[in-house]
Amino acid sequence: MKKKLNYCIIGKGFIFQRHVDAIKKTGGKVLITVDNDPKKKADFLDYKKAFKSEKFKDVNYISICTPNDTHKQIIKDCLATKRITLCEKPLILDNNFEGLKGVNCVLQLRFHPLINKIKKSLKKKNNIELIVKVFRDKDWLSSWKNDFKRSGGIVMGIMIHQVDFLIYLLGNKYKIIESYNSKKKCHGVIKWKNANVKYNIELLKNRIGQTRKFIINGKDFEMSNSDNLSYDGWHDQIYKELIKGNGIPLSEAKKSIQLILKL
Repeated sequence: MKKKLNYCIIGKGFIFQRHVDAIKKTGGKVLITVDNDPKKKADFLDYKKAFKSEKFKDVNYISICTPNDTHKQIIKDCLATKRITLCEKPLILDNNFEGLKGVNCVLQLRFHPLINKIKKSLKKKNNIELIVKVFRDKDWLSSWKNDFKRSGGIVMGIMIHQVDFLIYLLGNKYKIIESYNSKKKCHGVIKWKNANVKYNIELLKNRIGQTRKFIINGKDFEMSNSDNLSYDGWHDQIYKELIKGNGIPLSEAKKSIQLILKL
């Protein structure tokens, strides 16, 4: 018998539609939507009430698409329902991961089509530059995403994908040489055993020069020049792996959070 792929999505913000599209493309169905803003016209305003509904009995997956600072408690409550739970990045904004075992995270750069070429380009010693320059409009700048306490800042909220990718490539042993952080620009140097990585992230006033790329030993690897990584369609792969039981687990997702908290 074909496995049912019935979802409850919590949060109907910007990223919501990307999840809906990926769910449909991977053979799933959204049974319940939740958002505490009445204007979003979700099925429920309160996810706890959604969990008690008759319809929830048919749900076997939950996707969390709420603001970053709300993730921790929602993850715990979702896991308590015994449903397979997927949460947008970053999972949480601190280093306390107690009670979160079993959650899966959205870190889609691990499925980027350039990954094999990038792996083949690595040498015994590598000089790597990570450049993330992205345009953000007035709506973004006035939202919770530009509030450090709610988002974790631009490294946590935007560059976490690339940080996760670096750990995926180079391992989880590193030394932070220097770091500078402000609201719109961050840069620094991180040293791995086989690589020196210079990183730079900047918010742009327009789309001119927008890029997310690695320069590895002088060779450019453009990962994306879209306004948002979600536009590139890799959420589909996240859901394909989730369905197969190969989601990105807490043990992997927490590594990039721990590194960023040290920067």
